[in-house]
Amino acid sequence: MLRLISFMFKTAVLAFLILWLAFDPGSVSIVWRDTVIETSAAFFAVVTVLFAYAVHLLFRAWHFLRNGPALWKIRRALDKEKLAQEQFTRALAALASGDAAEAGRLAVSARKNFADDTAARWLQAQAAELAGDNGTAKDIFRALISTSKTAALGYRGLVTEAKRAEDWAEVDRLLEEFGRTRPSSPWVGLMKMESAARRKKWGEAEIALEQATKLLDSGKDRTAGKRARAALRIAASRAAAAAMDKQSALQAAEQAAKLAPEWYPATINLAETLAALGHERAATRVIERVWKTAPHPQLARILCGLAEGSMDALKRIERLCRNKEASYESRMAVAEAALEAGVWGEARSNLLACVEQGLATRSTYTALARLERRERGDERAAAQWLAKVAEAASDPVWVCKNCGAKHENWSPSCDSCEAFNRMEWLG
Repeated sequence: MLRLISFMFKTAVLAFLILWLAFDPGSVSIVWRDTVIETSAAFFAVVTVLFAYAVHLLFRAWHFLRNGPALWKIRRALDKEKLAQEQFTRALAALASGDAAEAGRLAVSARKNFADDTAARWLQAQAAELAGDNGTAKDIFRALISTSKTAALGYRGLVTEAKRAEDWAEVDRLLEEFGRTRPSSPWVGLMKMESAARRKKWGEAEIALEQATKLLDSGKDRTAGKRARAALRIAASRAAAAAMDKQSALQAAEQAAKLAPEWYPATINLAETLAALGHERAATRVIERVWKTAPHPQLARILCGLAEGSMDALKRIERLCRNKEASYESRMAVAEAALEAGVWGEARSNLLACVEQGLATRSTYTALARLERRERGDERAAAQWLAKVAEAASDPVWVCKNCGAKHENWSPSCDSCEAFNRMEWLG
């Protein structure tokens, strides 16, 4: 719209000037020494405009002859860079969709057009990894470590390859090598911690983690660092308990709970350690404190283990669940304790409440089947409850976020893939 208005304005001005000169042509006299030139104003104006345009064309020609080749090179470089960006974007999309061949082809094309092909080389390595061509990926990563600007990408890629091959000696060698050139990288410390944890070297892992957390700035990173340190302290506590070093086991368990007071593994481990060392009251206080905000079935089992007989266990569980009676964890804890104590009515009321409230899981229906058998010897009723198990919701369980393996109890490292501190409590 603005361009149209501008064009119309210029046209109107030009038309006005033409009309003005046509109706009032005037005259122009140029005197240069003995030479006198007389002409109309209109003709003079036309000649002046044509002369100015000719000068402009000559200037443009001179400018092109002088700067044309350089400008052409710049334009060509910009066109190549634009094409490389488009190819790189398409390669990323192909990599995300799992098309390794297309991603690799586009990455190679992008390398030819990029002035700095670092990103394209990295993408080519990722495509090679996806295609299973680890040799090519390693060659590219080795080339990247040759310059300080790209060394971090190269070392990270090589460390990932070594991790995939479970060559932890090579991981340590690469980290040590990279650490000499980039000692302030928190990633190096975190990887050293993971390597030491995989080898069950908990003290070495804690030193590496402490060095890494000093370099982490954000609150989220510091929280994750505290939780990782708590996991290492739990591992140290269990190792000390296995070595019959009771004092060190308790100290490490307390430190873990202090670092992550709301984290299930830390509180469960502290309660277990206190119970194992005979500190019954302290263990009970820990369990009761945690249960108020975050009940967990393992805490109930630890409390039952402190009891002298099944009736004492039921009384302890009832006291524990007094202010959380309606929660799934409380109903199941009371029902299980009542089943063991033979208090059938209390067991049945809590289990049926779980069913009515839509909280029932496979354990709920299994417990109802056990109740039918033990109270009444009614196999038919037990079978009816067991038939509901297949369609019931799964029980909460510890799941490794790295490999998906399920575990009954939390441990610092996954038994299936040995990943450190990757277990999460999921329903």
